[in-house]
Amino acid sequence: MQIQNPFQEIAERLSRIENCLLDFKEAPQQHFTTIEPEPLIYGISGLAKYLQVSIPTAQKIKNSGKIPFSQVERTIIFNKADVLEALKKKRSRNG
Repeated sequence: MQIQNPFQEIAERLSRIENCLLDFKEAPQQHFTTIEPEPLIYGISGLAKYLQVSIPTAQKIKNSGKIPFSQVERTIIFNKADVLEALKKKRSRNG
């Protein structure tokens, strides 16, 4: 029975670890899926920022009734998916 050099074994393990890290670095999108961190928008200013419009324009969009929202006490809450769906519907009618 032949005894392997412990330093050789460590070098081989480090090499395998290095190869795994390089593979991960080259293709990180294969290891993780993108998850929307926050599916909700809070307030008119949040809607304005999300849509990249002014606050008065966001208020007009909300007041038009075409984007559904909820309200908890004084906080207006929009669902991002609902906002995008409402805007897609509006574009398809105009387009």
